[in-house]
Amino acid sequence: MKTRIHLFALAFILSCTSMTTAQAATSTLTHEQTEARIAQIKDRVDQIKAMDYTHLSKSDRTNVRHELKDMKKELSTMEPYIYISAGAVILIIILLLILL
Repeated sequence: MKTRIHLFALAFILSCTSMTTAQAATSTLTHEQTEARIAQIKDRVDQIKAMDYTHLSKSDRTNVRHELKDMKKELSTMEPYIYISAGAVILIIILLLILL
């Protein structure tokens, strides 16, 4: 009985600490604004892919790279998501097997 309680406590702690949500849940953008921004980002990425990097200086190339990283972060925060670690998934499966 004691081991089951410890196991449940461990599973609860792991599942609570491994789940994270994006900041986008509190975003004030409407669906249309979000779709428009996504289209803008896709167009800019296409422009960057079509660029010729040979005539750019090193600082310009780093600025383009940072711009791409910033756009990637912005896209990832537009849609909320839940991340569950592999350890928590395995532990949940084990608990379900034990209980059922």
